[in-house]
Amino acid sequence: TDLLGRRMLASVTKNIVTEPKWMVGVEWDMINVFRDIYCRLVLGQYLQSGGQGAGMQQPSTSAAPVLTYEQAKSADRPLQGGGILTSPSELPHQLLVSLPGISVDMVQKLDQDLKTNRAAKDQKDNIRDFLRVAADEWKENEHPNSSGNTESLGILDRAVAEESLLHNPKGSHVVEDIPETFVTNRKSRAEKANAEATGNIGLSAFSLFN
Repeated sequence: TDLLGRRMLASVTKNIVTEPKWMVGVEWDMINVFRDIYCRLVLGQYLQSGGQGAGMQQPSTSAAPVLTYEQAKSADRPLQGGGILTSPSELPHQLLVSLPGISVDMVQKLDQDLKTNRAAKDQKDNIRDFLRVAADEWKENEHPNSSGNTESLGILDRAVAEESLLHNPKGSHVVEDIPETFVTNRKSRAEKANAEATGNIGLSAFSLFN
């Protein structure tokens, strides 16, 4: 529980909130990891391998504040979703409340949203919207853009709005065209064969009367 709820979830959350440039393109994978850990440790839900599919909600055997869940039948089969933590851990809640701009009420609302809408897309969208609040607060109050500092740190830079999944969920990352003509070996052979066919290469290219 400590490994998943404190160390791994903290690293995943930090990367999503701080939006480093090197992570552009893999944000949904990170949100999948967040969702899988959070649902298993807090909500009594198990997911398909890789954080896919709808969250399968296990029935609770007791009411809050001592909430417990029935263990999933697939507890010993990781490829079919694996098990859950029957007694919810508070480590993920403590982590989220420590984020800038996040309150206890917001965390409780996130839990409710994830239990109400258990489809994969709905849950990932809710997590993205939730963490966007922390990302904006972190950027504005704790790590604003350095005024007057134009030095680029490369992959260590923060992703700009156009690259950010949190702020531009429908954007697409376009690979720019190569500026020069790209000639393949097949193309060069075809051009050579065409030149030979028209008599512009080989012995026919030479004339005794030139």
